[in-house]
Amino acid sequence: MRYQPRDAFELITLHLPAPERADGVRICPRSTLPSRAQTGLHQLRELLRLDDPVAGDPLDGSAQTTVRDRLREAGRGLLPESTLGFHDAVAPEGAAACLDAGLAADAIAQPGALLYAPDAWTRSRLEPAARRRGVRSVVVAAVRGRDGAVLGCLEAAHPAAHAYTPEDLARIALLSDFCGALLERAQRIEKLVFVDPLTTVYNRSYFDLQAQNELARAERESGSVALCIADIDDFKMFNTLFGYEAGNRVLVEVAQALKRGVRPFDTVARWGGEEFAVLLTSPVQSADARTISERLRTAVERLDLTLEALDGRTRRVRVTISIGVALFPDHAASAPDLWRAANQALLAAKTPKNQVVFYREGDAGA
Repeated sequence: MRYQPRDAFELITLHLPAPERADGVRICPRSTLPSRAQTGLHQLRELLRLDDPVAGDPLDGSAQTTVRDRLREAGRGLLPESTLGFHDAVAPEGAAACLDAGLAADAIAQPGALLYAPDAWTRSRLEPAARRRGVRSVVVAAVRGRDGAVLGCLEAAHPAAHAYTPEDLARIALLSDFCGALLERAQRIEKLVFVDPLTTVYNRSYFDLQAQNELARAERESGSVALCIADIDDFKMFNTLFGYEAGNRVLVEVAQALKRGVRPFDTVARWGGEEFAVLLTSPVQSADARTISERLRTAVERLDLTLEALDGRTRRVRVTISIGVALFPDHAASAPDLWRAANQALLAAKTPKNQVVFYREGDAGA
């Protein structure tokens, strides 16, 4: 609360205790935090290295990871003895979790405030996890993007009770603001590098990285991976009869049909030209791969497309794809061998087209 007498120029700021919920968590609106914490802005910029043009190498998928690492470093510089971490609004499998899922959800639901538990050990809901991690003071703040959308939450934790002052809370709020901007920048960089601009599915660079990671995981876990290579049948005909814009529309429609037809954890990429690659990740068996591949082929065959020909007439067209499939480790022991096997299966699928063919030992070129 602020009071300014009419006959004086001195501004008096009174910091009143934040309202406390029944579970002992304080709700601290950002608008009530001390503005003088902004004096640490220059230090924060240096700690986060905001002048670096690229946060990490997007070609190895580390841009967003680097942002999170810098955030932890900046937290140690601004708030000694504290541990800071960013948690996605929807956490990927295996990602580190927030101290309390309910606290994180409440912070995300109230992006205009920080939630502060001065002593988690005195609260039954927070105590078990807090003791395991050896922390007592916990602050959670929502992290927002430029459009106001919530990206996740920032969590700060300290081993001592009542460790954070109002100025510390203001610094945490400032960190969460910068965190959102940095993560969005990293996401834009990775999108430019990893997404095909025409079809909006992944490109070859991302697919190579994902295939390498998934094959390594399958090998560790004694799992399996299926590679499907899909080629649009007679694609040159669309460009010849209807023009390149119509050909581009066919590419987009096929890409989206493939994307809709796979599981959430599978990967679809434009490999080049009219060829697409689909990675079916572990666990996947031969029967699963066949079912999904046939579903993809049928989905494309059922596309209802009307294109305008170069002579100005509109025509309904039929689009089909041929798919070659190979499995790791059944058909190949390495990524290059898997590609070779799937390509050989694709060559077999192109005669007579619009079919799914699995790799078999003894195929041409084997």
